[in-house]
Amino acid sequence: MNYNFFLKKGDHIGITAPASDFNKEEFLKGIKLIKDKGYFPVYNGELLEESNNYLMKDDEFRKSDFESLLTNKSIKVIIAARGGYGSIRTLVNSDNKLFLKNRKLIVGFSDITTFHIFLNKNKIPSLHGPMVAAFLRDKDSTDFLFDILSGKTRQLKYQLSGSSDKITGSITGGNLAVITSLIGSEYFYNFKNKIVLLEDLNEPLYKIDRMVMQLKLAGFSPKAIVLGQFLDCGDYNKIEAIFKDNFKNIPVYSQIEIGHFKSTLSIPFGVKAIIDNGHLYIGL
Repeated sequence: MNYNFFLKKGDHIGITAPASDFNKEEFLKGIKLIKDKGYFPVYNGELLEESNNYLMKDDEFRKSDFESLLTNKSIKVIIAARGGYGSIRTLVNSDNKLFLKNRKLIVGFSDITTFHIFLNKNKIPSLHGPMVAAFLRDKDSTDFLFDILSGKTRQLKYQLSGSSDKITGSITGGNLAVITSLIGSEYFYNFKNKIVLLEDLNEPLYKIDRMVMQLKLAGFSPKAIVLGQFLDCGDYNKIEAIFKDNFKNIPVYSQIEIGHFKSTLSIPFGVKAIIDNGHLYIGL
């Protein structure tokens, strides 16, 4: 897939909240950081209004807000304010053709996984990385994100654990619970020949086991599985064992520093990746 979303100073970055509400103070700090990096943030002022439930306003607002950024020709990168829950509602209610016609780089993780899977399935790259309301949580993580966005860093190398076999394929993935929730919908597929990265948080081992079984029964058959961070999910070695026991013919790698930890690496999805001798490589 052609990755041509690099930003230059002065470029516009769209900001939307397709899922849950967020901390306004931290959001504004993130907006200031974008400006300090030399870019112009574009967002609807109504995002600063408080929401009274687990979603950012209603479905129509989130749909219209996202679509306005998709059709804005001055914007080629859209960063989510936060994850949480609601992305599937936003995607289902949106005109999906707009995502395909107006190719933008969507940035985020956790609940934003819904958009990663949809875009990558349709051969459009995306970027799994920190979101605006969390930019100030870890400076190195945010700096790395902007190094990728600007094209300063184009040769990416991630350390992981697993076999020394060489594997090549398009990489996709995201949050385990979100991907599992897509089973049975038009947005799910079997991930054949893909390298799939998975992470999660606050899921006890038995729920991890249940979701892995759901994937298995749904025909989940990637070329390789890469396990990222599983924050507050129990013994990491046991999580790894659950995947290896259920996918005996698929290589399972682990310990890549991507997920819900305070320090997390950004990684492009929907692009070619190579796993070789304890590392994952991506060239943009």
